[in-house]
Amino acid sequence: MIHPPLVSIALPVRNAGPWLGECLDSILAQSEPRFELVAVDDGSSDSSRAMLDGLAASDARVRVLETRESARGIAEALNVALAAASAPYLVRMDADDRMHPERLAKQIAALEADPALFGVASRAAAFSADPIQDGMRAYVDWQNALLTPEELARDRFIESPVLHPSVALRTDVVRETLGGWRSTAWPEDWEFFLRAFEAGLRIARLPEVLVEWRLHSLQATRTHSQYSEDALLELRAAYLARFLQRAATSDRSLWMLGAGPVGKALVKALSRHGVVANGLADVDARKIGGIVRGAGHRWRVADYRDLEAMTPRPFAVSAVAGPVARERIRAVLAGWGWAEGDDFVVAA
Repeated sequence: MIHPPLVSIALPVRNAGPWLGECLDSILAQSEPRFELVAVDDGSSDSSRAMLDGLAASDARVRVLETRESARGIAEALNVALAAASAPYLVRMDADDRMHPERLAKQIAALEADPALFGVASRAAAFSADPIQDGMRAYVDWQNALLTPEELARDRFIESPVLHPSVALRTDVVRETLGGWRSTAWPEDWEFFLRAFEAGLRIARLPEVLVEWRLHSLQATRTHSQYSEDALLELRAAYLARFLQRAATSDRSLWMLGAGPVGKALVKALSRHGVVANGLADVDARKIGGIVRGAGHRWRVADYRDLEAMTPRPFAVSAVAGPVARERIRAVLAGWGWAEGDDFVVAA
C-alpha cells in the first residue's frame, strides 16, 4: 500500500462474481495511484471472495474485510469500510460498476479546490445487457442535469439526486457529522444524502461521465424491499416533514399542489409524520371541490389559482410527477413572486 493513501475506496461485495472483475480492473487502471481499496465481503457464496483475496495477495493497496455476520446489508458493509478507511477522502463504488481512469484524480482535485464541499459526484452512464427502461433512463438524465450544490439540494425530495457509486466524500465528515450509513427500511443511499442535505452539507457534480452504472435484474434497486414505492414514499415524507416543520411558520397554511395519485399519497404520508396540510390544489376542474380522505384526515381540493391571493402567503409542496409538469409549476410560482425553498418545494 502507498502510505499514506489519499483515497479510500469503499466497495461492498456480495455475489458479484459475474461483474467484479471488470470493476476491479477499472479501479486498478486509475491514473491516481494513491488509493486503498477497502473491499467488504457481505456473505458472498460465489467466486467473489476468492477474487478479492487473490487481488489482495498481489496488491498491497487492497484489503478484504467482512461484515460481522453474513449478509448484513450494504449499510453495514459500508460502515465496516468506513471504520477501516485511513485516507482523508472516501470514494463509493459498487461491485457491478466501472469507473473511468481519471475518476479519482478529477473528483479529489475538485474536493481539494473547494474546502466548502462535502462531496463531489460525477455524471454517470447507464449500461445493460438488456434494453434500458424509460423510467431508469429518465432518472439518469435527471440527476446528470443537476450540477451545482444548490440544484442538488433543491431537488433532494424528488428522488436521490446523487447516484451512490458516483460520489467522493470527505471521510471525517462522514464519520463525525453523519455517523456513517443507517440500516433502515428505506434506501440507504437516498437516506444518507437526505441527512447530508439536512445538515447543510454541500455536494456538487462534475460534468464528466466518470462512472458506468450497470443495470441488471439482480441489483438491489430491483430486488430489495427498501427500494419499493412504499419505502420511497415514506422516506421522502419523513425528511420532507422535518423540512416543513422548520420552513413553514405557524401563521402560514400548507398546501399540496396536485390532487392526483402522487399528491394524495404524499399528503397522507406527511400526516403520518406529523405534518397535516390544509388542503390540496389542482388545475383539473374535475378535481376542484372534491374531498380527499385518508390517515384519519379530510382535505378539500381547491383551485390552484386561489393560493396566489391567500394572506398570509401559504407554503406549497409540488407533487405532480414528471419533468414537464415540474417545470411548469416552478414557472407559475416564480411568476407569482414565490421563492423556491422559502415559499414552495418540489417533491415529485
